[in-house]
Amino acid sequence: MPLPVREQQRREGWAAVQSAALQLVSERGFDAVTVDDIAAAAGVSRRTFFNHFPTKAAALFNPHPDDADQLAQLLLAVDAAAGVWPALRAVCVDFVRGQDRVLRVRRQLVEDAELDAYHRTAHLHVGQAMDRWLAAQLPDDPFTARLVAESAGAVLMTAFLAWHPDDDPARFVELVGRGFDLVAHGFS
Repeated sequence: MPLPVREQQRREGWAAVQSAALQLVSERGFDAVTVDDIAAAAGVSRRTFFNHFPTKAAALFNPHPDDADQLAQLLLAVDAAAGVWPALRAVCVDFVRGQDRVLRVRRQLVEDAELDAYHRTAHLHVGQAMDRWLAAQLPDDPFTARLVAESAGAVLMTAFLAWHPDDDPARFVELVGRGFDLVAHGFS
């Protein structure tokens, strides 16, 4: 079902502001870019910037409004007949494959402890979606559901932190897949 025109315009404005923020910060660095710089580059007012994002960090790290729906759709569509871990691997690899646009700048910025903390908070929706899906898949075993969700989250974060911003984003996707495989088959 297509989005109403007003919602589509809101999302396009959101995306324009985030795109401008990512571009400017990648060129100048976080501290050298202001909210006014971002608003001007996006072609919006300062007020419009703050209608979309509460802070400059939010403009860089907040997930796209469609991310949660995309992840939910991937989880809904995945076949878990072979087990929840292989199904979650497939979902996570598909989900991170679309993150090329934001990956490099975000990875550079998480070297700052405050921005890393914000990044982790901004992406809690991923863990929450996995928690819900796993609870539905394993209703009689909440311990295993939680362990699998936490393990998948650890794989995603470890791959992100191990990936270097100068590497091809495809390498990040490979690291995610490798992490899932290592957990599945052991570390020996």
